[in-house]
Amino acid sequence: MNPLDALQLQLRLEGFEIADGNRLRQVEIVRGEEMPVMLLAQLADGQVAAYFDESLRQGLVLELMEQMQLIHLPSIDPLRKILNAHNIPFQVGHYRTNLFTPTFLEFMSLDVERRTKEDPQVQEFGFGEFAGQVYVIERDGKVVSACVSTHENERCGEAWVCTDSQYRHHGLARQVVNAWAGDMLAAGKVPFYSHKIENVASAGLAKHLGLMPAFEEIVISYAEDSSS
Repeated sequence: MNPLDALQLQLRLEGFEIADGNRLRQVEIVRGEEMPVMLLAQLADGQVAAYFDESLRQGLVLELMEQMQLIHLPSIDPLRKILNAHNIPFQVGHYRTNLFTPTFLEFMSLDVERRTKEDPQVQEFGFGEFAGQVYVIERDGKVVSACVSTHENERCGEAWVCTDSQYRHHGLARQVVNAWAGDMLAAGKVPFYSHKIENVASAGLAKHLGLMPAFEEIVISYAEDSSS
């Protein structure tokens, strides 16, 4: 998949669409997702894309755009200075999104079960708030590893995975993610696996899964205070 297409697909999954070339518009309320001040994406093919909250003044957008040639991601110091000068409190997050390769379609491990969010063990594990199927591994009568779509629509979904600390480093997360992604692909949907750059465990899982980097995002979000 073209990295720019993947980015736009994920943005829609988060409730946003691109309007007027470089503006972000919220078209759906998605749990946990809020309109960012600005989003910068370094695509796997080398392109850099920038999108802005559609409510930002055009003059401010032009100021930020003028600084784009001076930045070298992930450093965004010139942008920070402009936002601080305009007294816009913000915080910055750095994320990587990966795609499963087109040939990825593994059989579901015999250890993995499909459960619903109403399942008492799923709820005890903390995955009862998610919609759709939950892919779990059970040990000694309790769920110890699970994967679910944190967001999902008719075209794609994004994985959320967690493993009990006592059962990590045994390949359980890889098995539940494999099962989730296999079903997503079988349904004709694009499975995304995203994580914060500093999340070493998630980055390691992506490597073990053999995932293909699609893009990195610098997300500048609104904050309640001026600490940035």
